[in-house]
Amino acid sequence: MEDMLPQTYLMADSSILYSGRPLFVPDFAREFVARPTIVVRTGRLGKCIAAKFAHRYWDAFTAGFAVEACGSDAEMLHGLDRAFDGSAVVGDWVGSDSVADMLHEPVEVMVNDTIVSDHCLADMCHPLEELLSAVSTRCSIKMGDMLLTGDTGGSHVLKPGDRLTARIAGQVVLDVKVKL
Repeated sequence: MEDMLPQTYLMADSSILYSGRPLFVPDFAREFVARPTIVVRTGRLGKCIAAKFAHRYWDAFTAGFAVEACGSDAEMLHGLDRAFDGSAVVGDWVGSDSVADMLHEPVEVMVNDTIVSDHCLADMCHPLEELLSAVSTRCSIKMGDMLLTGDTGGSHVLKPGDRLTARIAGQVVLDVKVKL
């Protein structure tokens, strides 16, 4: 069987929730789960980028959570279960020039002060270069676009009062409280 790339989702800019703002859990589904992810920001315009040149296209990274609705109320809107307002929780950016090696810098993600993920970009099943190259064959990559690299830990069912945090190189880059 051929090795497949993970699924990719396009999101509206309203899907992005930056650190310091609360995540309000919507009411259109029974529950919502948060999955830790490493987020990469692109710093150049590109289309059909060859994997060997992909490293030239990112300029910063951070930790985040991809939030997904489980058991939503409308089957015809299932594609929006990962693309609703606030579903991409993104931390503060760490520039590639501020760490020695962006691909190997540990990203520690916590839920309620319990570490749920301690990974780096080099740990991913599919190299970042391949992911960026694959995405760029279907759509243009622009400055400021974000690539959520995929799940780097287990999922966590969100409850009001939860706190989502993350650190890179010992520095807090994400701190979000979950509210109703």
